[in-house]
Amino acid sequence: MDSLYIVGNGFDLHHGLNTRYSSFGLYLQEHYGTTYDQLLEYFGLPHISKYDENIDPLWSDFEHSLSLLDVDMVFDAHSDSLANPGSPDFRDRDWNTFAIDMEMVVGSLTTNLIKAFREFISKINYSMIPSRKRLSLNAHALYLSFNYTDTLEGYYGISKNQITYIHGKAVNDDEIILGHGIDPDNFKKEPPKSPAGVSDEEIELWEEQMNDQYDYSQELGKDALQEYFSSSFKDTQAVINEHVEFFDSIKDIGQVFILGHSLSDVDLTYFEKVISSITITPAFTVSYFGDDERVSHTEALCRLGVQERKISMINIEEMV
Repeated sequence: MDSLYIVGNGFDLHHGLNTRYSSFGLYLQEHYGTTYDQLLEYFGLPHISKYDENIDPLWSDFEHSLSLLDVDMVFDAHSDSLANPGSPDFRDRDWNTFAIDMEMVVGSLTTNLIKAFREFISKINYSMIPSRKRLSLNAHALYLSFNYTDTLEGYYGISKNQITYIHGKAVNDDEIILGHGIDPDNFKKEPPKSPAGVSDEEIELWEEQMNDQYDYSQELGKDALQEYFSSSFKDTQAVINEHVEFFDSIKDIGQVFILGHSLSDVDLTYFEKVISSITITPAFTVSYFGDDERVSHTEALCRLGVQERKISMINIEEMV
């Protein structure tokens, strides 16, 4: 096998499959209203309608949007759950109420979100793909799919042994990897530091003020909510390590086709690994949608070390 196809969501969209993140938003709106409302309130995603013609970038770049959780907004929405030890009805268990609320928010935005996404993808009907959309693909090539769908196997008959689903496949029991690419440690707030250049008495006064402001109930909630950023993190290096056999198998690839992939920052680590794994100098055929992608795709590959003369840009329709 001397050819490798890398397919992204634009590949499925070309075939008329309704796999846009905005369509997923509509699915959430109908079936997982709480999660949908949280995405609007806590992440700033706009309300969407099936009649919308222009999709907001926050939905188009949904995975990046998952990094935009407004922690203060979540805290404010659940401030009534904070323990009030001065209340006559206070019980020791009340210290944990706020943290339990935060755990429920995390579950809605991670476990429920992934469950909903799996359902959304599983409802796609491949029999509706018109024959005029069928591309000329090499049935004997290797495939790296960033999609969660069954298009390659179910519609093109490509053997599953030739396909690596880098983020899992919705119709299997695979783990689905969906998330942002920002290290969770970046979301941790450093504890306040004592002021410099002040007297011991002023330091003591500052420490007393910090102790007065310390809220055990809130701190438990902060720790619980921090788990969101870890659970929604797409650890690309860990994924690469899990698929080392695939990357070892592509060393002699002479032709790489990139079809329908946005080459977004969150996935560039994978492309860097692909390029470094190939021991010869392959030719790249890359699909684009509009002149902006034609330029941005070329620039992205060149930054990863691909020579511009080895890149051919095509509209995916040219492969029908």
